[in-house]
Amino acid sequence: MTGPAVPAGFPDAEAIEAINARASVFMQQGIRLLQSDNDAANALLHFDRALQLRRRLPTEVPVHAYSLAACWLNRAEALTCLGPVYRTLALSAYDEALALLGPLPLCEDPRFSRRLAIAHQNRALVLAAQNPPATADAVEALASAIAVLDHAEAMETPERDFLLAVAWMNLANIHASQATNASDLAAQLAAQRALALVEAKEHDDAPAAETGLKARHVLCRILARRLSDQPESETHITNVHDATDLADEGLELAREWERRGIGRLRNLASDLFQFGAKVYAQYQPHFLDEFLGEHLGSRRTASGVTGS
Repeated sequence: MTGPAVPAGFPDAEAIEAINARASVFMQQGIRLLQSDNDAANALLHFDRALQLRRRLPTEVPVHAYSLAACWLNRAEALTCLGPVYRTLALSAYDEALALLGPLPLCEDPRFSRRLAIAHQNRALVLAAQNPPATADAVEALASAIAVLDHAEAMETPERDFLLAVAWMNLANIHASQATNASDLAAQLAAQRALALVEAKEHDDAPAAETGLKARHVLCRILARRLSDQPESETHITNVHDATDLADEGLELAREWERRGIGRLRNLASDLFQFGAKVYAQYQPHFLDEFLGEHLGSRRTASGVTGS
């Protein structure tokens, strides 16, 4: 099988393969430094070396544009890890990546849609983290990520659904941060979309469980605001039931994964426990002891505090 045609004026196919192989080594070293060693500064140096190499490749060939975009995306991630002062540079790196990924024939390779959606989403998270947050731009970027995934026919359905769930969950979180009636409604709808996409996989897949727990966390934040604002009514009672159900479901899910040795859900579970205890204490005090007995006892056991 022959590789992609090489446009005139660029290195020949053998030289291109050698350049890309060297760039891949730098990329792998940078990823290790970033993820395993938490060394964003040195990771950035490796990503930039890969970037300089891949800039010599013909980006008219889709796979080379895709590979060059990966350098920009990893550069953006490293810059983001270096702190707020580097956010402008990180956003510029995301823009460079998007300029390369946007024109790609998305139907030809599932990797193209995946990387384009992730670029939009990660750019949105940087925008949302600004002070003050660029909320409208972040929402627009996440909407773009969702649109890409909605039309990503080349991707396998489980992967596409998971990435969609993460995008909807992040959109819910950004809407919820605005704390208005309109934004809370948008956040609720987005969180429900996320939850629907992962709910069937939460007991078999830890990333799906984490996404589902985060979606529940957003829904609980919204319900907490509604409960504090609403007078006693039928809607109020419904919200109380929804709030306690979400807390109980989330805590049970976190406990299940804790038993399997997955501890990264603890912070979310702690928030849900405090939220649930507050709701039960205020609105259903007759169930508070049962809630505390079930979940506080399991939290002690999960932390290694066991009986004789």
